[in-house]
Amino acid sequence: MQLSKLVFVLALCACSGEAQPQKSGGGAASEPTTPEKLYRSKNCITCHGKDLDGTMLAPPLRGLAAHWKPEDLAEFLKEPKVWLEKDGRLAESARSYRSPMPPTFGTDAERLALAQWLLAQP
Repeated sequence: MQLSKLVFVLALCACSGEAQPQKSGGGAASEPTTPEKLYRSKNCITCHGKDLDGTMLAPPLRGLAAHWKPEDLAEFLKEPKVWLEKDGRLAESARSYRSPMPPTFGTDAERLALAQWLLAQP
């Protein structure tokens, strides 16, 4: 298998991973998670970097408010392929990176919280 294909497969697996809710000592789910924790638990950090500055796999996630509304970004996180097909700016950007954006698993509320947090980043 070529190295580039291996990198692609590993990145896709890492980006689309789903963390399980942590349990407290009593067996109940932990407190609601913050958007920063969602960013890490949804493995966004793998492709977009710990400081949102991007990597060779995916673009930076700073300054997104110039192009997105929270609800639209949350929908993009849910179905990125649909948005890439209808938005030329996104499609052009996607061609510059090695890894396609996978769907972000979780609830609509989690995706909206993550989108709002990302849009607040300078």
